[in-house]
Amino acid sequence: MCAVTATVGLLMAALTSPAMAATLSAGSLSSTVSGSSVTVTTTISGVTGVTASYAGVCIRDSSGGNHDLHDTAVWVGTAGTTITKTAQFDSGTYTYWSCAKVAGGWLDLGSSKAFTVGATAAVAAASGQSMPVGDLPRFKQVFADDFKTDLPRGSFPGSYKTKWASYNGFADTLGGGVYNKDIISMTGGVMDLYLHKANGKGQVAAPVPLVGGNWNSQVYGKYSVRFKSDALPGYRTAWLLWPTSGRWSEGEVDFPEGGLAGDMWGFNHCVGNPSVNCGWVDTNTSFTGWHTASVEWTPAAVVFYLDGKKVMTSTNAIPKTPLRWILQTESGTTDSARMTTDGHLQIDWVTIYDYTG
Repeated sequence: MCAVTATVGLLMAALTSPAMAATLSAGSLSSTVSGSSVTVTTTISGVTGVTASYAGVCIRDSSGGNHDLHDTAVWVGTAGTTITKTAQFDSGTYTYWSCAKVAGGWLDLGSSKAFTVGATAAVAAASGQSMPVGDLPRFKQVFADDFKTDLPRGSFPGSYKTKWASYNGFADTLGGGVYNKDIISMTGGVMDLYLHKANGKGQVAAPVPLVGGNWNSQVYGKYSVRFKSDALPGYRTAWLLWPTSGRWSEGEVDFPEGGLAGDMWGFNHCVGNPSVNCGWVDTNTSFTGWHTASVEWTPAAVVFYLDGKKVMTSTNAIPKTPLRWILQTESGTTDSARMTTDGHLQIDWVTIYDYTG
């Protein structure tokens, strides 16, 4: 896609070639913000007229995430072609500029501008608790999503492709289920996981938030999620921080973990000997009803919070290497016959923060 750069000068340096740059130029460029809805308009002209594979506006959030708005197969004439697009955006400041793809190469056209979408914390959330917006003491917010745009089941990730991925098409941890991204939908301001049986196997999913369009991976941070679930025997969460390297010996942090018909637990697996837990907690709280779970991972401790209350602090064997956060929702049994109830796990919002000390 378009080059991601820190300054307008670098953006213009990303042009594929001077010859290609000379074929197109940008005229007007504007944006209109109304709540979370943003409309961008650009006019692009051609020296002699050319068909662009894509033409419109390139947009980047503060983390480098891609939110480009384009038309396809656009005839750009000498009199200029105007492209207007509208989309929903999370709160934050975005950089945007005119751009087009011609002859297989992207062209960044004209100067960049910025628009800001205001915080939406005052808007009631589906769960009754709004998504936190902005940085915290010691933590910088690098990801936030409260699922404002509906997405039908079977089309994931769709319009969320720059913010979410999922495991898909292989057996889950215990083998009673198969990861299936098509059970994920967004409706009414929530991500919905429709957990059910098909072809004798539980249909489960493991949504993965993307930071800057990539699988999240960082050393230290804070991770928060607002959720609730039906009581579903045979299904569980194992929402975890897992080593980016894939080496379990580097540690594992799970919260909340537990059967969806039971209580939420949390575990900090010991670095170097992860089959042993260096910290654990039984919250004695069920998955039904709305709850907010947070993991704070710093050089000093792994701390779990449930509904704003600290429920565990572990200061032993703290992971020191990059981990990624996966909302692994799966079977809790090897025997799919024990999955007796179909139902839903819903997520109202998700946030990730980088640790700043």
